[in-house]
Amino acid sequence: MYRITISLQVKFDQFGNFRFIVHNQNIGCRPIHVGFPQTMALSSCSQASSHYNESVDVESMRRYNDVRKQKTRGSGTEREGVTAMRLQSGWKAKWGGLLLAVVLILLLVDSCSVRVDRQAPKAEDGVLDLSTWDWSRDGAVSLAGTWDFEWLGSNGGGGKNAKTSLEVPGMWRDRRAGDGSRIPDVGYGEYHLKILHPDSPDLLAIRVPNISTAYQMYINGKLVLSRGHVGPDSTHTTPYQLPGTAYVTDPGPTTDIRLVVANYHHRLGGIRTDLIMGSAEQIDRLQSRNAAQEFIVFGCLLMIGLYHIGLFALRRSESANLFFAMLCLLVALRMGVIGEGFLVRWFDILDWQTSVRLEYAAFVLSGWAGLAYYHKMYPDELRGRWVAVSGAFAAVLAVSAALLQTIVFTSWLAVYQVYLLTNCIIILAGLVLSGYRKREGAKLALVGVAGMVAAIVNDMLFYNGWWRSVDLVPFGLLFLIIMNSFIIAMRSSRTFERAEQMSAELKEWNDRLEERIAERTEELSKSYETLEETKTGLERMEQSRRQLVSNISHDLRTPITLLQGYLEALRDGVISDDAQRDSTIRLMLGKVEGLNGLIHDLFELSVLEARRVELSCISVTLEEWKERLNELYELDMKEKGMIFSCALDAEEDACAKVLIDAQRMDRVFANLLFNAVRYTPQGGLIRIVLRRLPDLGMAEISVEDSGSGIDPDDLPFIFDRFYKKDKSRHSSSGGSGLGLAISREIVELHGGTIGAFNRPEGGGAFRIRLPMWESRGAKIPS
Repeated sequence: MYRITISLQVKFDQFGNFRFIVHNQNIGCRPIHVGFPQTMALSSCSQASSHYNESVDVESMRRYNDVRKQKTRGSGTEREGVTAMRLQSGWKAKWGGLLLAVVLILLLVDSCSVRVDRQAPKAEDGVLDLSTWDWSRDGAVSLAGTWDFEWLGSNGGGGKNAKTSLEVPGMWRDRRAGDGSRIPDVGYGEYHLKILHPDSPDLLAIRVPNISTAYQMYINGKLVLSRGHVGPDSTHTTPYQLPGTAYVTDPGPTTDIRLVVANYHHRLGGIRTDLIMGSAEQIDRLQSRNAAQEFIVFGCLLMIGLYHIGLFALRRSESANLFFAMLCLLVALRMGVIGEGFLVRWFDILDWQTSVRLEYAAFVLSGWAGLAYYHKMYPDELRGRWVAVSGAFAAVLAVSAALLQTIVFTSWLAVYQVYLLTNCIIILAGLVLSGYRKREGAKLALVGVAGMVAAIVNDMLFYNGWWRSVDLVPFGLLFLIIMNSFIIAMRSSRTFERAEQMSAELKEWNDRLEERIAERTEELSKSYETLEETKTGLERMEQSRRQLVSNISHDLRTPITLLQGYLEALRDGVISDDAQRDSTIRLMLGKVEGLNGLIHDLFELSVLEARRVELSCISVTLEEWKERLNELYELDMKEKGMIFSCALDAEEDACAKVLIDAQRMDRVFANLLFNAVRYTPQGGLIRIVLRRLPDLGMAEISVEDSGSGIDPDDLPFIFDRFYKKDKSRHSSSGGSGLGLAISREIVELHGGTIGAFNRPEGGGAFRIRLPMWESRGAKIPS
């Protein structure tokens, strides 16, 4: 394991140009100088330009431009001047400088990573001499080199002289056994390596990568690690691939490794990547770093994919978000079943064959998702027919991976790779054309796709055994996402600038309209008040009319039916006796009088509810009102066998005044008193109490009886028109069910309230509250 330390310095010269200076401190590489012109320095390195006395702050330029906005002659629209043009060019240079810096650093790290000052030994003829290797100083070491190898045969048959040597890492294809026969991809064999190393006080370990497709590792004759089950044929072999760590438990200067590998289910057999040996701490750290790195990238892809699914759910018309989410999630899925294989570790249902099927399906579907995404971004350059054809091929290849045997569809890897490369070429061609036509963000998209294509080509060479590397597609996709974020930032910035320009244009129109709107608003406000008053009156009239019609049909039907029955009986001679006929005629007259009273009550109630009544109000003291009530109702109450009283609650209440229409308030008390008579037995008490409530500024008049009281269920509805229940206490005048409703309307016309309740000692009570009037008025007429 090689440690590379790189330092990056940014310096400015006297002309305002700046340079990147890269040092490899461990290796002693010569410093690499890369210069950029002043315009790029001002935009890309505004944060690092504290060493330069004349540095420019982009945000200060923006505020400066806001101050220097001028109006163009002939119009009131605000336009930005030369400084705005400089700001726009500065933003372009900023993105370009940042992009070049990122690419430069990545290239320098990659180029310096192969320059080392200590060459690790390689295995030769099955022996690796590490006798001078210091684990603590030199770190872990690759076990690459020539291993002894014995071909054990394919499907149970071995060779006569099958022993030879093989390069590790390396695949079996095109290698020959000791007898000269070609080693096929399907079969099994045994690797052997003898390692000479100094005694170590620390526990040693070996990091074993994914090996196609099952293996058993023996160290000093002991089985220490296995994946799947190794057998002489496909029936007795169970494939399984996951990286592992084998620990060397026997101390000593020699470690003997036997590695039996079987492959009957994949297109390539052998060892694709290096085995690494070092102290247990070093190997565990290496494994943790690899797992953390893959998990971080996996998490990033998963979150970005879910984020874009959320964007698509909120705005279905932006289908580009859906395709980009599919691209991220498919690459994340493929990453989760290869490499460290943490999805396989988490879910027991994912065996090796299922994982390979998911890997290949995600491989082709991600290519189609990428093409569909860029088609949505640049539809004029990337035609929809390419997406349709690519989708059909992707569906065929994905179904093949789902249905065929793994040994079959993995042998078609070239077809999968040609399909993906074709999609990449189409995307690159479309983005080149988009950049030529100066489409927004096309150049950044081209850089991102180029990085992604480079990662794809790397993986193709790696998985075909032609290139020693690692899986870079997830990192290439992260680079693509970074470029895509730059595009989104640019579009947002330009959208904001266009919005500012439109706001400036609209501001003048708003200024002109403000005065006219203020004038019209004042006129409309006055009209609105008038209309509101008219509307309120019409609503009351309409409501009163509807209620009148419905109530008339309800309360007139029964007496009319009775009258019709009596008249038919008289016509048909059913009633022939003179006395019976006179009685019937009296009944009919009573019904007619009841109908007249009902019609009168309905008309009066409708007028009251429509507020079309003019009250003839006078002020009267509570003492005067008490005398009038005694005069009007005392004799009637005594004739009906009731104990009646009307009194003030306290002597000081006598001078309190109220403003009333005397005749209409007489109607209210007539309804309340005769209602009390109806539900109070002979000899019962009915009384009226008048009092003032100074804290509320009200006068209260209560009508109380010692009768049967009011059903609590009826209390909320007792003042509704036509509400007639057994104990609802509506007026007894004809039983119309309108007396209390009329009383409520009269009281509310006076600005007061009326309510009903049951007395704790028994009986019911009605309470009227009216506002007090302080000035003197005429006496109430007798």
